[in-house]
Amino acid sequence: MSNLESSVWRTAYVAAILETKDALMSDRISDARAAINERLSSQFEITPHEHEALDAAVQKLATLNVQHVEFIEPTATTGDTVPPGEGREP
Repeated sequence: MSNLESSVWRTAYVAAILETKDALMSDRISDARAAINERLSSQFEITPHEHEALDAAVQKLATLNVQHVEFIEPTATTGDTVPPGEGREP
């Protein structure tokens, strides 16, 4: 196994995990997923330890993506809230 092959996906994964800017988060996650998929389809041997790390990274990126989407997408109002300054009349 080439350390370079392993370091490419790991670098992309760490960049996604550590990204704090919402505008860049989706791109970082996509880049990391692409790097992981490239590593999985690589002709170089993947050790059991690296394969376990790849699987864990895929799961964590999926979780991170769901959390990011839930954070940035507005929720629909259900009609039971009152905008500020507008009181309900009895």
